[in-house]
Amino acid sequence: MSAEKTDANGSLRELYNHAENVVHKDKETDLSKFIDLSIPPPNKEVLYRFPWSINDNPVGWVEVTDKCNIYCKGCYRNRMDGHKTLEAIKTEIDFMKKWRKVDTIYLAGGEPLIHPDIVAIVAYIQSIQLKPTIISNGQALTEKLLQELKEAGLTEISFHVDSGQVRKGWIGKDEIELINLRQKFADLLNKVGGVKCNFNMTVSKRNLEDVPKTVQWVLDNRGKVSGLTIITLRGAMLRDGVDFYTNGGKLELSQKDLGYLSNTDISDSYLKSQDVFRLLKTHFKNYSAGGYLGGTQGHTSIKWLIGIALCSGNEIVGSIGSAGMELVQSGHHWLKGTYSVGGKSPIGRSIFLLALVDKEVRKVFLKFLSRPWMFFRKFYGVSLSIIQPPDVLENGNIEMCDSCPDLTLYKGELINSCRLDEVRLHGSLISRIVVKEPVPEILETSVSDS
Repeated sequence: MSAEKTDANGSLRELYNHAENVVHKDKETDLSKFIDLSIPPPNKEVLYRFPWSINDNPVGWVEVTDKCNIYCKGCYRNRMDGHKTLEAIKTEIDFMKKWRKVDTIYLAGGEPLIHPDIVAIVAYIQSIQLKPTIISNGQALTEKLLQELKEAGLTEISFHVDSGQVRKGWIGKDEIELINLRQKFADLLNKVGGVKCNFNMTVSKRNLEDVPKTVQWVLDNRGKVSGLTIITLRGAMLRDGVDFYTNGGKLELSQKDLGYLSNTDISDSYLKSQDVFRLLKTHFKNYSAGGYLGGTQGHTSIKWLIGIALCSGNEIVGSIGSAGMELVQSGHHWLKGTYSVGGKSPIGRSIFLLALVDKEVRKVFLKFLSRPWMFFRKFYGVSLSIIQPPDVLENGNIEMCDSCPDLTLYKGELINSCRLDEVRLHGSLISRIVVKEPVPEILETSVSDS
């Protein structure tokens, strides 16, 4: 990495650290203040375990650039190589279709909207009958570019917006203030039409209390916003007594080497997917999850927790259950040969057909029968999903997401996208992170599951 690129990342990180002290200085980190701890955690016995695998997965994760126009807390991508060529990107897309049997290509980075060939990339994905989705911070989006992307066949933009970002005009804003930015993006997509709008949000204990208001904003924007994905903050601390190893031996790392490394201990802000689930259940009692992906090491771990809330007006009245999710996944695979992470069409009242097999959908249908006025409200589905990125376990091993949907191609091999820089810089993944002396626990700091 050049000194110029390193210094650019470093200055943005310093700017963020200053802004964070302003944004979060009065935020409550005691979860019991806004979570009902008596709510049981999600139960794997009643959830649908998504049957995805390395060779049969709905997602093809393609990073078109490692350049970006903002800085995000916990970002795992250094700026080293710049934009990939259009031909190289097409090769990656073809690989995903052949070897992953994907339904959707997620275009990521870096910031994909600043790639000069982004419209041509979307058009190519559409031309081979896959669904193009862009993961973006939205900073470079204009109405003209959106119109071009729509005409090229773009299915969805998933905007990453949260208070852990340094972006021009929004530095120092908290999650509630950032609702204005989310509204700007949602209104733009609604104006142009034809492209689904989703949001991603990284959370820790320092901004978790703002999640319910953000979810309610999603519900208030029914028809404009299709969902919210909540990602729990993760990272690794740099300090004496914490050693990093690859198969080749011990590594000497600095904060400039990997984006998720931190000179400060932020472990007291970490959450588990179970914590976020409890938060949603506390404030939206009819919400529930239907499916999950576990971890690669612990049998109790839940790394992806997928919920599809069924809504009437701006109220959650229920959720699709495990049987409905299983039927949709199995049916999509039987009809089209692939699993799915979302359709092109919004959920409407036809979802009640699942009431024949799904008891959770049946409950919603019975509510409608007992409250006829609900039929006159807008009925729709909202995706409310939770992702818990890699965890460092007590033995130093790193637990990943089982059947990871976000594997990306690098030098002919599929690598976890959140850890790609380890391979780019050191030739292999970090195998262990060992704490040699007593320090505050790196990751096991969230509410007990008992």
